[in-house]
Amino acid sequence: SSWSRQAQLVGQFSEAVDTFGSSLALEGDTLVIGAEREGSAAAGVDGDQTNNDAPTSGAAYVFVRSGITWTQQAYLKATNPGSGDNFGSAVAISGDTVVVGAPLEDSDGMGVGTNGLNDNTMTSGAAYVFVRTAGVWSPQALLKASNTGASDRFGSSVAISGETLVVGAQGESSGASGVGGDQLNDSATGSGAAYVFVRVTNTWSQQAYIKASNTGMSDTFGGAVTLSGDVLVVAASGEDSNARNVNGLESDNSASAGGAVYLFRRTGSVWTQVAYIKASNTGGGDYFGASLALSGNTLVVGAHLEDGG
Repeated sequence: SSWSRQAQLVGQFSEAVDTFGSSLALEGDTLVIGAEREGSAAAGVDGDQTNNDAPTSGAAYVFVRSGITWTQQAYLKATNPGSGDNFGSAVAISGDTVVVGAPLEDSDGMGVGTNGLNDNTMTSGAAYVFVRTAGVWSPQALLKASNTGASDRFGSSVAISGETLVVGAQGESSGASGVGGDQLNDSATGSGAAYVFVRVTNTWSQQAYIKASNTGMSDTFGGAVTLSGDVLVVAASGEDSNARNVNGLESDNSASAGGAVYLFRRTGSVWTQVAYIKASNTGGGDYFGASLALSGNTLVVGAHLEDGG
């Protein structure tokens, strides 16, 4: 079979430096496109796209396909847009639910449903949930970390599968390891974390706080995430061990920023790490885990600075 181009898409009122296409998510005939540097001050869904009063606040666009024709269905903004928030850096879709990350959002709220109307904690980050009913999108939730901190970049990555979503915070700094550890210290700067949320009757709550099994400074755990049912994969592209393949030695830090990937499985409501995954040719500076994709029992991992000829 052969591939052919079907469409070239541009958001309504797109302008220079909006970076339309900075993130993408596709399910069936619905496509979500992030534009993390878009600058309007609109809030919520389908506001005024024509001003530039909030530079690099960011936006996301929903397109739908009928036959072979794509049309824009919605223009999404944060419910608390702010200059420099980079809403749209990460997007994900499952059914009629979209999640958008804004890793440079600055409010100091914690958990679900905070109003986000201050700038007291710089680049703490946020994630936003939108839902579609009969073709109309509306905001459902504003999500923050349970341990919001400056420079945590909650919303660096997002993934959703059914009634479960995960948000990565690649700059989070606690020294905890594994699932459910102590969130309240900052002894491992930039180690990173991932947060799992679940929805019951339209209400979201945090189910788990997840760290690497070998937490280390600057590992950026949570820089990429992917989720399918009860399987969660979290990347730490700055991780330093010299291990190779699956479940090798985690404690040898002789391959700086070689990168690693961690696979977790949920039983009931409990998440457990079941695999620690490295490249077959681990090398310093390869950033294994820079990108992830998961489908069924197959996982693919990108290492964008790997040097093989």
